[in-house]
Amino acid sequence: MKNSKILFAVILLTSFTGCKKFLDETPTSHLSTSSYYQTSDDAVRAVTDVYRLMKDQAYGGYSPSSFGDIMADDANKGGGGASDQSLIQDLKTFVAKADNGYVYNAWRDNFKGIYLANLVLQKVPAINMDAKLKTQVLGEAQWLRGYFYLQLVRLFGNVPLIKSPIDNGDYNVPQSPEADVLASIEADANAAINSLPDKNSQATSDLGRATKGAAQALLLEVYMWEKKWAQAQQIGDAIINSGEYSLTTDVTKNWTLAGEFGPESIFEVNCEDIPGKGTGNLLNLFDAPRNTWGYGFVVPSQSLVNEFEKGDPRFKATVITNNESLPDGTVANTTVSETGYWNMKYWLKVSEIPTNNGGGTGDGPTNDRVYQLAQVMLWTAEAAFHNGDITHATVLVNQIRDRARKSGGNTDQTILPDYGTVTLDNIYHEMRVETALGEHRRWYELIRTGRAAALLPNFKAGINEHIPIPLTEVQLSGGVLKQNPGY
Repeated sequence: MKNSKILFAVILLTSFTGCKKFLDETPTSHLSTSSYYQTSDDAVRAVTDVYRLMKDQAYGGYSPSSFGDIMADDANKGGGGASDQSLIQDLKTFVAKADNGYVYNAWRDNFKGIYLANLVLQKVPAINMDAKLKTQVLGEAQWLRGYFYLQLVRLFGNVPLIKSPIDNGDYNVPQSPEADVLASIEADANAAINSLPDKNSQATSDLGRATKGAAQALLLEVYMWEKKWAQAQQIGDAIINSGEYSLTTDVTKNWTLAGEFGPESIFEVNCEDIPGKGTGNLLNLFDAPRNTWGYGFVVPSQSLVNEFEKGDPRFKATVITNNESLPDGTVANTTVSETGYWNMKYWLKVSEIPTNNGGGTGDGPTNDRVYQLAQVMLWTAEAAFHNGDITHATVLVNQIRDRARKSGGNTDQTILPDYGTVTLDNIYHEMRVETALGEHRRWYELIRTGRAAALLPNFKAGINEHIPIPLTEVQLSGGVLKQNPGY
């Protein structure tokens, strides 16, 4: 059992609507926004509830792994064949239509998170409570709103920019330009930086809540999208030099249960593993080998396998190969995988599988890693490269390679030699092998850096940089929402 997990409370906050209707579940309780926000406990529980929308809900809701891994060249869909979750395959082959359920879930769930964050920002200021705690709660809500908007703007481009709960019935909010949405995320991230505690001052019981470093990392990612290289390098170096984070000694341990909340963890979604409560990570089930206890989705592609250099210890921490001896002593059988490989990032030892511990399929214990120091270092290296600071970029990338070279018990120090002068392709390579299948970012990085058309079959430049606006939302808006080009 993990320590200090956040239990994602389910708080009914009225039936949620916005740009028509993003939440249509049947109410199971009768708390309302008018009677709920009264105490500091109410405030903390309300912002805690927002975090639950960050979980990768695999096939049941918003699925960052379907977009970030499968739509890219890091993974194939896998599963039980072409008809198994065929809507994900439509995303993979860039034939998804506006009525695709995964498209709708991405829209609905991220706007649901924004709505809940907006409620916190509207209601909590009036609560009579400790001023420091109130500042932190509001900072977390601003960070969360910025995070959800980043998911939306990367996927859909122009989206409605909603900064307060809609309670006047006027749900049809026009889309704002992508640049305005990114500017709003910047503002939320900067506000959160000034409101949130440092990692080193965070209480153990608050693990899984956003800190100043998480807000800085969100701001860095936005700067990377905006190509604000000078600002990106500055904020990236601030995180690196803060003394709050350090690279773990062995990168192959980062994705294990023992590696959660390690020294380089900046933010990870804290998935609870209370047996039978369904508050865990579905990806442990969704990505687990199909011939063990899982569904076998998100299987490593041959393209990803080929990307790793010979002997790179990160390979075995990412990819399971046939007949490989696994850490719990079992021997892998990958013959039923679509690609001949399984995903190691969400693999569990037999002793850790929830159904062997009195739990159910929704009780996966693995945290989703959102921001880690290595990704920040590589973004900072990319920004430094664009700023002409090649020496700084080279040092940062070589630190990542040096750590990898000394990981996993490797004794051959000739592997992963340092780069003399790093190139942009070197940086992109390290980003891919360092974070593949774990941070669910590959597709977004290909879009951000303009490489998608060259690397992804069927990708149509000028169209597939974004996915379609859900058809039901366009129809119910009466023409207020404009469909993305090509759909």
